[in-house]
Amino acid sequence: MSTPGLRIYEDFKRPDSELIEAFRNIPVANISDCMGRLFCLHSSIKPRGKCKKICGPALTVKSAMADNLLFNKAIALAQPGDVIVVNDSGDLTHSVCGDIMYQFAKYKNLGGFVVDGCVRDTQYLEEHDFPVYARGVTPRGPYKNGYGEINTDIACADQVVHPGDIIVGDEDGIVVIRPEDAAELLEKAKAVVEREAKFDELIRTGKWESSPGFTMIDNNIEKCGFEVYGKQK
Repeated sequence: MSTPGLRIYEDFKRPDSELIEAFRNIPVANISDCMGRLFCLHSSIKPRGKCKKICGPALTVKSAMADNLLFNKAIALAQPGDVIVVNDSGDLTHSVCGDIMYQFAKYKNLGGFVVDGCVRDTQYLEEHDFPVYARGVTPRGPYKNGYGEINTDIACADQVVHPGDIIVGDEDGIVVIRPEDAAELLEKAKAVVEREAKFDELIRTGKWESSPGFTMIDNNIEKCGFEVYGKQK
Protein backbone atom coordinates (compact mmCIF):
# COMPACT_ATOMS: atom_id res chain seq x y z
CA MET A 1 0.00 0.00 0.00
CA SER A 2 1.31 3.45 -0.96
CA THR A 3 1.64 5.93 1.90
CA PRO A 4 1.71 9.65 0.96
CA GLY A 5 4.73 11.38 2.47
CA LEU A 6 6.67 8.13 2.85
CA ARG A 7 7.42 7.16 -0.75
CA ILE A 8 10.79 6.64 -2.43
CA TYR A 9 11.01 5.64 -6.09
CA GLU A 10 14.62 4.70 -6.66
CA ASP A 11 14.70 5.37 -10.39
CA PHE A 12 12.92 7.16 -13.24
CA LYS A 13 13.01 7.28 -17.03
CA ARG A 14 15.67 9.65 -18.33
CA PRO A 15 15.57 11.34 -21.75
CA ASP A 16 18.32 10.59 -24.25
CA SER A 17 21.57 12.16 -23.00
CA GLU A 18 22.41 13.72 -26.38
CA LEU A 19 19.03 15.42 -26.49
CA ILE A 20 19.58 16.84 -23.01
CA GLU A 21 23.08 18.10 -23.80
CA ALA A 22 21.86 19.83 -26.97
CA PHE A 23 20.07 22.37 -24.74
CA ARG A 24 23.10 23.21 -22.57
CA ASN A 25 24.38 26.18 -24.57
CA ILE A 26 21.05 27.56 -25.76
CA PRO A 27 20.03 30.68 -23.81
CA VAL A 28 17.21 29.93 -21.39
CA ALA A 29 15.41 33.08 -22.57
CA ASN A 30 15.24 31.69 -26.11
CA ILE A 31 13.93 28.34 -24.86
CA SER A 32 11.31 30.08 -22.74
CA ASP A 33 10.12 32.19 -25.68
CA CYS A 34 9.50 28.97 -27.63
CA MET A 35 7.34 27.63 -24.77
CA GLY A 36 4.90 30.51 -24.55
CA ARG A 37 6.96 32.01 -21.69
CA LEU A 38 5.10 29.76 -19.24
CA PHE A 39 7.64 27.26 -17.88
CA CYS A 40 10.32 29.23 -15.99
CA LEU A 41 10.96 28.89 -12.28
CA HIS A 42 10.32 31.95 -10.11
CA SER A 43 12.95 34.67 -10.44
CA SER A 44 14.04 34.21 -6.81
CA ILE A 45 15.74 30.94 -7.81
CA LYS A 46 19.28 32.11 -8.55
CA PRO A 47 22.72 30.55 -9.09
CA ARG A 48 24.59 30.61 -5.78
CA GLY A 49 28.17 30.16 -6.96
CA LYS A 50 30.52 30.71 -9.87
CA CYS A 51 28.90 28.02 -12.04
CA LYS A 52 25.88 29.55 -13.79
CA LYS A 53 24.96 26.75 -16.19
CA ILE A 54 22.86 23.74 -15.30
CA CYS A 55 21.41 21.07 -17.57
CA GLY A 56 20.13 17.59 -16.83
CA PRO A 57 17.16 15.35 -16.05
CA ALA A 58 15.24 16.13 -12.87
CA LEU A 59 15.44 13.80 -9.91
CA THR A 60 12.72 15.22 -7.69
CA VAL A 61 12.56 15.53 -3.91
CA LYS A 62 9.59 16.69 -1.87
CA SER A 63 10.90 17.35 1.61
CA ALA A 64 9.46 18.35 4.92
CA MET A 65 10.31 21.99 5.55
CA ALA A 66 13.84 22.53 6.94
CA ASP A 67 14.61 18.81 6.60
CA ASN A 68 17.18 17.20 4.30
CA LEU A 69 16.86 13.50 5.14
CA LEU A 70 15.54 12.61 1.67
CA PHE A 71 17.77 15.14 -0.08
CA ASN A 72 20.76 13.18 1.19
CA LYS A 73 19.18 9.91 0.10
CA ALA A 74 18.48 11.37 -3.35
CA ILE A 75 22.19 12.11 -3.88
CA ALA A 76 22.95 8.47 -3.16
CA LEU A 77 20.32 7.32 -5.67
CA ALA A 78 21.22 9.81 -8.41
CA GLN A 79 23.09 8.92 -11.58
CA PRO A 80 25.76 11.06 -13.31
CA GLY A 81 24.21 14.13 -14.89
CA ASP A 82 21.04 14.13 -12.78
CA VAL A 83 19.84 17.47 -11.44
CA ILE A 84 18.27 17.11 -8.00
CA VAL A 85 15.23 19.41 -7.77
CA VAL A 86 13.96 19.98 -4.23
CA ASN A 87 10.62 21.33 -3.05
CA ASP A 88 11.42 22.83 0.36
CA SER A 89 8.26 24.99 0.28
CA GLY A 90 10.31 28.13 -0.32
CA ASP A 91 11.55 28.09 3.29
CA LEU A 92 14.00 30.90 4.06
CA THR A 93 14.72 30.00 7.69
CA HIS A 94 16.88 26.86 7.34
CA SER A 95 19.33 25.65 4.71
CA VAL A 96 18.90 22.10 3.43
CA CYS A 97 22.33 21.51 1.91
CA GLY A 98 25.95 22.52 2.31
CA ASP A 99 29.51 21.69 1.36
CA ILE A 100 29.50 17.98 2.31
CA MET A 101 26.50 17.37 0.06
CA TYR A 102 28.08 19.44 -2.73
CA GLN A 103 31.26 17.38 -2.48
CA PHE A 104 29.35 14.07 -2.55
CA ALA A 105 27.31 15.20 -5.55
CA LYS A 106 30.38 16.45 -7.40
CA TYR A 107 32.17 13.15 -6.71
CA LYS A 108 29.19 11.36 -8.32
CA ASN A 109 29.28 13.75 -11.32
CA LEU A 110 25.75 14.96 -10.75
CA GLY A 111 24.38 17.81 -12.84
CA GLY A 112 23.63 20.13 -9.91
CA PHE A 113 20.94 21.13 -7.40
CA VAL A 114 17.83 23.29 -7.71
CA VAL A 115 16.39 24.12 -4.29
CA ASP A 116 13.14 25.94 -3.58
CA GLY A 117 14.55 26.92 -0.22
CA CYS A 118 17.94 27.85 1.23
CA VAL A 119 21.49 26.54 0.99
CA ARG A 120 24.71 27.38 2.85
CA ASP A 121 28.51 27.02 2.56
CA THR A 122 28.44 29.10 -0.61
CA GLN A 123 32.19 29.70 -0.46
CA TYR A 124 32.57 26.14 -1.74
CA LEU A 125 30.34 27.02 -4.69
CA GLU A 126 32.46 30.09 -5.44
CA GLU A 127 35.59 27.94 -5.53
CA HIS A 128 34.31 24.83 -7.34
CA ASP A 129 32.55 24.15 -10.60
CA PHE A 130 29.26 22.72 -9.31
CA PRO A 131 25.94 24.43 -10.14
CA VAL A 132 23.49 25.15 -7.33
CA TYR A 133 20.39 27.29 -7.74
CA ALA A 134 18.38 28.25 -4.66
CA ARG A 135 15.85 30.73 -3.34
CA GLY A 136 18.11 31.95 -0.56
CA VAL A 137 21.15 31.46 1.66
CA THR A 138 21.30 31.06 5.43
CA PRO A 139 23.83 29.51 7.84
CA ARG A 140 21.06 27.89 9.92
CA GLY A 141 21.18 24.16 9.22
CA PRO A 142 18.52 21.49 8.65
CA TYR A 143 17.02 18.53 10.51
CA LYS A 144 16.87 14.88 9.44
CA ASN A 145 13.51 13.71 10.70
CA GLY A 146 11.51 13.18 7.44
CA TYR A 147 8.85 13.12 5.94
CA GLY A 148 9.06 13.43 2.18
CA GLU A 149 9.09 11.72 -1.20
CA ILE A 150 11.63 10.99 -3.93
CA ASN A 151 10.81 10.88 -7.65
CA THR A 152 7.19 11.96 -7.47
CA ASP A 153 5.71 15.01 -9.16
CA ILE A 154 6.52 18.18 -7.20
CA ALA A 155 5.87 21.90 -7.20
CA CYS A 156 9.04 23.98 -7.37
CA ALA A 157 9.10 27.77 -7.53
CA ASP A 158 5.77 28.15 -9.40
CA GLN A 159 6.25 25.17 -11.72
CA VAL A 160 5.31 21.51 -11.71
CA VAL A 161 8.38 19.30 -12.15
CA HIS A 162 8.09 15.62 -13.04
CA PRO A 163 10.93 13.12 -12.64
CA GLY A 164 12.81 13.11 -15.93
CA ASP A 165 11.88 16.63 -17.00
CA ILE A 166 14.84 18.44 -18.54
CA ILE A 167 16.16 21.26 -16.37
CA VAL A 168 18.11 24.00 -18.17
CA GLY A 169 19.50 27.07 -16.43
CA ASP A 170 21.86 29.98 -17.00
CA GLU A 171 22.41 33.45 -15.52
CA ASP A 172 18.79 34.40 -16.29
CA GLY A 173 17.17 31.50 -14.43
CA ILE A 174 15.73 28.06 -15.08
CA VAL A 175 13.25 26.55 -17.53
CA VAL A 176 11.54 23.15 -17.26
CA ILE A 177 11.13 21.05 -20.41
CA ARG A 178 8.86 18.03 -20.76
CA PRO A 179 10.72 15.16 -22.49
CA GLU A 180 7.90 14.68 -25.00
CA ASP A 181 8.29 18.32 -26.10
CA ALA A 182 12.08 18.37 -26.19
CA ALA A 183 12.98 17.34 -29.76
CA GLU A 184 10.62 19.78 -31.47
CA LEU A 185 11.43 22.51 -28.94
CA LEU A 186 15.16 22.10 -29.59
CA GLU A 187 14.73 22.84 -33.30
CA LYS A 188 12.58 25.89 -32.55
CA ALA A 189 15.09 27.24 -30.03
CA LYS A 190 17.99 26.74 -32.45
CA ALA A 191 16.07 28.68 -35.10
CA VAL A 192 15.56 31.56 -32.65
CA VAL A 193 19.30 31.66 -31.89
CA GLU A 194 20.10 31.79 -35.61
CA ARG A 195 17.51 34.50 -36.23
CA GLU A 196 18.80 36.66 -33.39
CA ALA A 197 22.34 36.37 -34.75
CA LYS A 198 21.04 38.08 -37.89
CA PHE A 199 19.51 40.82 -35.73
CA ASP A 200 22.99 41.55 -34.37
CA GLU A 201 24.23 42.17 -37.91
CA LEU A 202 21.30 44.46 -38.72
CA ILE A 203 22.04 46.56 -35.64
CA ARG A 204 25.77 46.81 -36.43
CA THR A 205 25.07 47.88 -40.02
CA GLY A 206 22.44 50.49 -39.08
CA LYS A 207 19.57 48.56 -40.71
CA TRP A 208 17.69 47.49 -37.60
CA GLU A 209 15.09 50.28 -37.56
CA SER A 210 13.95 49.41 -41.08
CA SER A 211 13.83 45.66 -40.44
CA PRO A 212 10.59 43.71 -39.87
CA GLY A 213 11.70 42.96 -36.31
CA PHE A 214 11.62 46.66 -35.44
CA THR A 215 8.84 47.95 -37.71
CA MET A 216 6.55 45.58 -35.79
CA ILE A 217 6.96 47.98 -32.83
CA ASP A 218 5.55 50.92 -34.78
CA ASN A 219 2.80 48.73 -36.23
CA ASN A 220 1.70 47.65 -32.76
CA ILE A 221 1.82 51.23 -31.48
CA GLU A 222 -0.45 52.28 -34.33
CA LYS A 223 -2.78 49.33 -33.75
CA CYS A 224 -3.15 50.27 -30.06
CA GLY A 225 -4.17 53.81 -31.01
CA PHE A 226 -1.39 55.74 -29.31
CA GLU A 227 -1.33 59.49 -29.89
CA VAL A 228 2.17 60.38 -31.09
CA TYR A 229 3.29 64.01 -30.83
CA GLY A 230 6.19 65.57 -32.73
CA LYS A 231 9.50 66.46 -31.11
CA GLN A 232 9.62 69.73 -29.13
CA LYS A 233 11.28 72.55 -31.03
